[in-house]
Amino acid sequence: MNVRRGFSLVELLVVILLGTLLLVSTYQVLITNRRVFTIQNSKVATQQSTRAAMDVLFTELREVSSAGGDVVSMSSSSLSVRAMREIGVVCDAMNGTHASTPQLLVRTLIDVFEAQDSVYVFADNDEFVTTDDDWIRAYISANDTTLSCPDGSPAQRMTFSGQSGAFSADSVSTGAPVRSFEHMTYSLDTYSSETYLGRSVAGGTWVPLVGPLTGISGRPGLEFAFIDDAGSTTAVPADVRQIDVTLRSWAKARGYDGALIVDSLSSSIFMRN
Repeated sequence: MNVRRGFSLVELLVVILLGTLLLVSTYQVLITNRRVFTIQNSKVATQQSTRAAMDVLFTELREVSSAGGDVVSMSSSSLSVRAMREIGVVCDAMNGTHASTPQLLVRTLIDVFEAQDSVYVFADNDEFVTTDDDWIRAYISANDTTLSCPDGSPAQRMTFSGQSGAFSADSVSTGAPVRSFEHMTYSLDTYSSETYLGRSVAGGTWVPLVGPLTGISGRPGLEFAFIDDAGSTTAVPADVRQIDVTLRSWAKARGYDGALIVDSLSSSIFMRN
């Protein structure tokens, strides 16, 4: 008669030990993979914050002309500029150009201008010299979008008021650019207990744009430096030819060595003439 034997106690202990070692090894692999994922995800999120913030600033500031007075105020932590929104070209100076309530027929290039927009109209004055060139500031008091330029392209007839200079018959001519703008201030502030890059329009409520951007080792998350045409730092808005921007941020997670995950990005933005 066959006798069926079970496992001995020693065999059971060996199996339990091997199973435990396998489970511990698998657990360690899972923990390591999770840590790697957390660290890499934190690095990507931190880099995305700094790069998204740089994209916002670069897109806005590359249209700024310090020589044209677009830099309103500046410091190492904030910057106020006249940000261009729409642009058009005068296609007919019209008979009322030099009147007390001037009118211009303008071909729009980006989007239509709206009544009450603040605009700048380029006054060439003497076309053979540049020293008398000027931008006349005005407000659009009325706007007719049903007209066309002499070549048949869609146009707007703008009626202006509150102009800073005279629309003389020989100053604003066909081909002169027209720009609408908003006063924008870029700075850091707190949003959801984090530091974000944001902006305010004409001194209004600060609105967060992208973040978080948190300073590193006592250095702020956003830092501006203003350079003139000689390559020196300047505090005069009209002399700015280059804006150096530095963005810094760190993640809440720590790296393999236990140190904070940090990221910084620097770029130079050259002003439009």
